[in-house]
Amino acid sequence: MVSTMVDATTPETPADLPPPAFGEDSEAMVRCTRCELRYQPTKSTSALRLTYCSFLCELGDLGFSITGLEHMERSSSELEPHTSEEEQQGEPAAVE
Repeated sequence: MVSTMVDATTPETPADLPPPAFGEDSEAMVRCTRCELRYQPTKSTSALRLTYCSFLCELGDLGFSITGLEHMERSSSELEPHTSEEEQQGEPAAVE
């Protein structure tokens, strides 16, 4: 019968280490600036894929999203010229 017990000695070289829990490509994973979790940039929902793991981390850290900023439109209302109160009331009322 073969024993399934693992030797408790520490590995001598990095090649002796078991594969990472995230998979063999976890070295390519980056850490989110806001939540510090590891993620794959290709799976990120953020516009800043190499910085944030999701849209929510981007929104929480910046206070706005880059996508929302790109789609923002300038207000079409024109500024009205400033008028003084005398000009708004017209001529003074005649007193008899």
